[in-house]
Order: sequence, then structure tokens, then C-alpha cells
Amino acid sequence: MLRFNFNDMKKIQSYIFITFVLSGILLSGCKKFLEIPLPTDRFATEGAYLNDNSTGAVLTGIFSTAAGSAIYSGPASGYETIGFRTGLYADDLTQIQASTVGNAAAATAQFYLDGLNSSNTVQWVTLYRQIYNCNLTIENIESHKSNLSRYNQWMGEALFMRAFSYFDVVNLYGDVPLALSSDYATTNFLPRTPRAQVYAQMVADLLRAESLLGETYLDGLSATTPNRTRPNKYAAAALLARVYLYTENYAQAEIEATKVIANSVLYQLPTLANAFLSNSRETIWAIAPVTGAVVRDYNLYASAPAVNATQVALANINPATMSASLLNSFETGDQRLSTWTVLKTTTTAPVNGQFYYPAKYKSVVNGTEFLMQLRLAEQYLIRSEARLKQNNVASAVQDLNIIRQRARPATPGNVLPDYQATLSPEACMDAILKERRTELFSESGHRFYDLKRTGRIDAVMTLAASVKGTNWASWKQIWPIPLNDIQLNPNLTQAPNYQ
Repeated sequence: MLRFNFNDMKKIQSYIFITFVLSGILLSGCKKFLEIPLPTDRFATEGAYLNDNSTGAVLTGIFSTAAGSAIYSGPASGYETIGFRTGLYADDLTQIQASTVGNAAAATAQFYLDGLNSSNTVQWVTLYRQIYNCNLTIENIESHKSNLSRYNQWMGEALFMRAFSYFDVVNLYGDVPLALSSDYATTNFLPRTPRAQVYAQMVADLLRAESLLGETYLDGLSATTPNRTRPNKYAAAALLARVYLYTENYAQAEIEATKVIANSVLYQLPTLANAFLSNSRETIWAIAPVTGAVVRDYNLYASAPAVNATQVALANINPATMSASLLNSFETGDQRLSTWTVLKTTTTAPVNGQFYYPAKYKSVVNGTEFLMQLRLAEQYLIRSEARLKQNNVASAVQDLNIIRQRARPATPGNVLPDYQATLSPEACMDAILKERRTELFSESGHRFYDLKRTGRIDAVMTLAASVKGTNWASWKQIWPIPLNDIQLNPNLTQAPNYQ
């Protein structure tokens, strides 16, 4: 596991507590829902959980640190978000210039050419630090339970965030160490744990979080807030539906997704143009950008001028464009293509000089948009697949058509027609994966994860690799662990075929 060079365990815990709580203060200055008073007596682990306000501050630190991390929404100079890197690694994004171009070009090329090595560490390190913070918080909330009138909220939030972190870890790295303690004497020497066991822990955490959290969105002072940037019980249900789908527990996936879909007071499908605005009715849970920043995806994809002198000039700003295969997956008239993408042009070669980028986020004003992590459309897609796998094709198609209806032009004609309830199971599954791609592109690693969990990755990536000019091998679907962790932990093995 991650090893920190501190001699005293108490100093370790105090140091990390100070780090992520202070980062919460610095990262959340302009967000009222993140402005939480901190304990004034001492910055130490034991003193951080003496009352609800200070405990709320600890959780604020966890959410704020996530908001400022490279893998979600910051920093502005990095190209390390999970959505961006998995899109490059799979077949949704294309690097448009040689690796000598752009600030992050070297790492960008490694992901695009599926040529990772043990120096690609950001996702692993960030996620396990996040898990450590959750473990430390869970332990201390439990041990100070008698002090906390809002115990349910704080514990529910911490359990949710641990499960959310493990979801990406297990989908990127396969069998991974299951750390459930802040005790480094234990976690430093954990071996890989089978994925099934890691998923089982996610289920346990989310079931408990769902039972503890309320329906209302609350801030760090337990006051009602319009901001959906801390989880409620429906966020736990939505993530649980996703986990159940991935573990092929289709009956439970349908039940959890239906809980969210059925709450039409909280959750609705707005127009495509409004779907990604902060606190849209589609939002189940989102991450708020740090003070003064915009959603990272805007800088990754949409920040270049509409017209650029050369392809090199464009690549210096936005190095990865939508792939031809992704563009071709949209049907004629699909408004997701016209509303959620942007065309950038160049005045010189290549021919036409046209490059399409994801543009789900469009604003340069902090607070206008939040980074969506769980949204209603995904719950319809989860339920559709869960129903299909239970031999209910008609109901599966019904859910797909709800998604397609929003993407249809105002005067639809024969454009983007409904799927027919008479689809074969095979055709229905193809339709589900097609709709997942055109609905969820550039978000949270969905495409890469879908290819892996459905067993389609080798066929798809063999074709994609020929376009990229590289070679695909099945073992590449598991990413490598940082070399430093392998060297420090004799029980931790590297993924096959990596050095």
C-alpha cells in the first residue's frame, strides 16, 4: 500500500488530518456549503471529532480534496482525469499530434498508445490516499459516536466516499488490496484481494450508507442546501445500482435504480442543454470545482478557440479529440451530438481541419456547472440492462426510449425512432451499449469499464489499436501498480506483463 515516511503513528494521523482539512478550507472558500467552522483548540485526530461542526469539517476536507485532485476536476494544468485518460486508452478519444506537443503530451501519448508502465501513478496514489482518509474518518466517527448528533450523516458520507473510491480502483487495477483500516502496520503489507471481495465491501458500505443518509441534500452543518455535492440516500442507491450491475446482480440493480427513478420530485431529465448545469434535476451527486475554477472537462476539451491556425496550435490547448468511431456511433439527428460536442477548425492541413470535442461543460464561470458523477440518465440505462438480463426485453426497451426521446429533435420525423419492443436479446444488448456510449461519453471511465465488464474489450481494442498504430493485448485492460509500492510491499504483485 502507500507508505509514508513518518516514525510516529499519531503524527501520521494528525499530519494527514491537517492536510486534507486545510486543503478543504483553501479549496472551498467561495462555496457557502463548504464553509464549515473548524475546531479551534487543536488540529489533532482525537480533537477533530468532538462535535458535529468539526466532524463536518473533516468530511468537507475529503470532498474538497477530491474536487481539487487531478483525477476528477483539477488541477487546471493536468490531463489526468479518469474520464480523459480512459477515453484515450480505449476508443473514444484520439490524440491529434505527436507527443512533443502540449504540456501533458508525453503522458497523453502513453495512454493513447496503450503503453503504460509503473511510472503512471496518479490514479492509484490519489484513490488510495482518498481511501485512507475515509478509513481514518470512519474509525474516528465510530469511536466518537456519543459526541455526534449527526452521526448518521457523517458515517453515511464517509462510507459512500470509500465505496466510490474503490469502484474506480477495482475497475482500473483488477484485484486490489482491500484496505479497511488506517493502521499502516497492516495496510503496508496487504496483498491483492479478489475483485469479488472488494465489490462485496462496496455493497456493504453502500447499503449501510443508504440506510444512514436521508433524502434531503445537506451541507457540512447539516443544513438543507440546493447543492447536490454531498451524497444523500439516493446517491448511495444510484452507486449501489451501478455496483450491482457490474457484479451481475440484476434484480438488485433494477430495485436500486428504480428507487432513484421513482423520485420524480428530486430527479428529472431536463433538456440536453441544461443537464450539466450545477444542481440540475438530473444530478444525483456531483463534485463542485474548487474556488475560482471551472469544471476540468471544459479546459480539457472546449477551451481552444473555434478557429485555430494549425493543428499543432490546437493540440497545444486540447490534445485529444473525439475519435471517428465515437462520432460514427451517433445516429443522424441525435441532438446529443449537436448539443454535447463542439467543432474546432484549423485554417491549414489536414483536409477540412475539423475536430469534434466533448462539450458537456461550456461555462468559464465558477459554480455554473459541477462535475457530474451520478445522474438520472445512467440509472435508466442501468435499469434497462438489468431488465434485459432478467428476460424483460419490452421494459428494457422502454427505458432506452426514454433516453432517446430526450435526444430527439423537436420535430422528430423519422429521426431517432423508438426501439421496438420486439428486439432480440442480442440486439437489445447492442442497443444498450450503443446508448451508453452516446449518452455517457467522456464521463467517469464508462466506456472503458463497459468494454471490460461485457467481455468486448479485446475485439473492440484490437480494431482501435490498428487505428492508433499500436498493438492490443488482453492483459492491457489491467493497469500497472506504481513500482515504489511493489518494492515496499513484498506481498503486492505487479499486474501481468508490466515491468
